[in-house]
Amino acid sequence: MLKIIAEKKNLISALSKALPIVDKKTIMTIINNVLIYSKDGHLVIEATDLEISFRTVIPAEIKEEGSLTINARKLYEIVKEISEPSITLEEQENYWLKIPVGQKAEYTIAGLAPDEFPKFRDVPQENLISIPGNVLKDLIDKTIFSVSYDDRKYALSGILLEIHKAEDQSKTIVRMVSSDGHRLNLAESTIDQSFDSDDKFSVIILRKGANELKKLAEINDEIMLTADDKFLYVKTDVDQMIIRLIEGSFPNYNEIIPEEKNRSFFFNRKTVLSALKRISIVIQDPSFKGIKISIFPNTMKMESLDKKIGQAEENIEVSYNGEPFELAINARYLIEVLQVMKSDVIEMAFNDEDSPVVVEGEEDKGFTALIMPMSLEDE
Repeated sequence: MLKIIAEKKNLISALSKALPIVDKKTIMTIINNVLIYSKDGHLVIEATDLEISFRTVIPAEIKEEGSLTINARKLYEIVKEISEPSITLEEQENYWLKIPVGQKAEYTIAGLAPDEFPKFRDVPQENLISIPGNVLKDLIDKTIFSVSYDDRKYALSGILLEIHKAEDQSKTIVRMVSSDGHRLNLAESTIDQSFDSDDKFSVIILRKGANELKKLAEINDEIMLTADDKFLYVKTDVDQMIIRLIEGSFPNYNEIIPEEKNRSFFFNRKTVLSALKRISIVIQDPSFKGIKISIFPNTMKMESLDKKIGQAEENIEVSYNGEPFELAINARYLIEVLQVMKSDVIEMAFNDEDSPVVVEGEEDKGFTALIMPMSLEDE
């Protein structure tokens, strides 16, 4: 039966990565648990919610080989509160787990047989694509917030990930796109490595999967990816993750990105972001934060459309010398875009009342945000 000794910091690190994967709402008790077992002188921890599966490996002193499943949250909370630098995990009869603490205390938790735990799919070793972790994190940051929450828009409930050869055959383009039907974000980066296939790598990653992928990208210099028809496979030095893909076709986003910019103006990102946040305070609806934007030579006036509990208006200096025009947009959409951008100066382009507003910046190469305007007929 399993008996191991592991450093607390390693055990906490592994459990903190596995815990968000665990399905806390299911009636299937087994996937409230993590699977723990010994292998090749290490402790392996697995978690799944049947949509995402996760496996991590930590060094451990293996006293006895074995495996069992145990409630993820309870194990994490107990280990977190133990002050000892090393933790002993010792399997008991009927898959109970004992955690002794010195000579004065011990904890036991009821577990379940490991045979009932869903089997982990091994990551294929062929056709793995290496992507820098910081690149992957940045692409997810710039697209995750515009994923649709509408279950009827199934293909839009995830992020489209595309990887293909750049014009320079020695480089590769990695692109992510998301949309909820009211806005669209496209972020891409060119990485210094060749892409072996002539075919485009194209998958739709569910929102939770993208969030968990981002966490791995934050703590790893390189992320290895590959996919089949149903799953995205993710690999790092010590972690593996399998994410079920969203079936269906992502809309042709190239069709809605305007090729021309008939009217564009430039503004300071931080100045406008602060003004939008202030104006949003007096808008009652937390999700529908409609604002009217009036553009004049050198000036942009922003005012709240919802005046039930108050009203706000701010004038901001912009770079624009054309004819005056007006548009209305959801301020929350623009706030979320400006928050993930790095550029000091932002370009905002608008062709007509039926075309999307385009937001871009020089220091955000490869990033384009589209926001559909609202109607001003009632104003």
